Amino acid sequence: MVSTEAKRIGGGLGSGGAAVGLSLCPTGYTSLANDLRSPAWRRMTATSHPATTDLESRLAGAGLCAVSAFGFATLSILAKLAFAEGLSLTGFLSVRFGGAALVLLIILGLKHGRAIFPDRRLVAVLFLLGGLGYFSQSSLYFLGLQRIPASLSSVLLYIYPVFVALNMWVVEGRRPARLEVGAMALALAGATLTASPWDALRGAGPDLLGVLLVLGAAAGYGVYIVVSNRYVHRAGPLISTAWVALGASVSFSLTGFFARTWVVPATPRAAALLLGLIVFSTILPLATFFAGMRRVGPTAASLLSTLEPVFTIALAAMVLGEALTGSQWAGGALILAAVVLLNLPARRAAA
Repeated sequence: MVSTEAKRIGGGLGSGGAAVGLSLCPTGYTSLANDLRSPAWRRMTATSHPATTDLESRLAGAGLCAVSAFGFATLSILAKLAFAEGLSLTGFLSVRFGGAALVLLIILGLKHGRAIFPDRRLVAVLFLLGGLGYFSQSSLYFLGLQRIPASLSSVLLYIYPVFVALNMWVVEGRRPARLEVGAMALALAGATLTASPWDALRGAGPDLLGVLLVLGAAAGYGVYIVVSNRYVHRAGPLISTAWVALGASVSFSLTGFFARTWVVPATPRAAALLLGLIVFSTILPLATFFAGMRRVGPTAASLLSTLEPVFTIALAAMVLGEALTGSQWAGGALILAAVVLLNLPARRAAA
């Protein structure tokens, strides 16, 4: 739920996973195409090495993007293990987002000083985007994850570009192109095959409520992306991620406190899982994604991000013993094909 994903808010459909993961990454995969062109991002990366087009650099960038997708893929797996260890949803998400925000703000503060504090109104907006928008859709995703397999939830979440397209059409009047309409139909057919509602109604398929919760998270992520499009690129992707994550952490902490659901066992295994969620599911994939995108560009990075659900399926099989059915494999393939098609217009525009 990123995966899934760092690049989808400011660039529309074709410019760039989730997702953080969701990939569920607070700034989303689509935002980065515009973010990387923003004055704030250019200032922050002014001392970095210029991007090159040689084969060695592009291969290194592709590898970094693949590492990022793998990192975001660990989120659902570690979340399942955290639930099994006794951590509550509000407990582990408050620590995950809070820890990631703290690490990002410290690193960015040491490197860029007061640049991590854009104008107060923008900081407040980013904080609220995390405290309300990202909090809501993350809650839906992880509530669904508690009821259905991690591999299935990861595939279903990737239908969110359809909701982005629909929201862009309704809110901004951007009519989908024919290719996008075809891709959306493909994604919907894939989601239907993956969810297998006919089996669920007979009690033989995945938990129907869990499926609906994850689809609700995908829809919420689509709304969040369109709304965030107006603000996130103004501060730059990393600074925005830090403030959005902090807002989400505060909301999960307050919810856990007042609802008496904040549970984090004081065990070595719980501590290790939380550290993994902060480092391997958040900080590492963010860092490698940005490093990879500078080498291969936003369009190639967006296509490489579709490895996230593939990695999730593989990890879920190895760690959790999960396995998709034949119809779920077919549905997942249709969804990933739709995501690739939705990025083709950006590839032509970039060319």
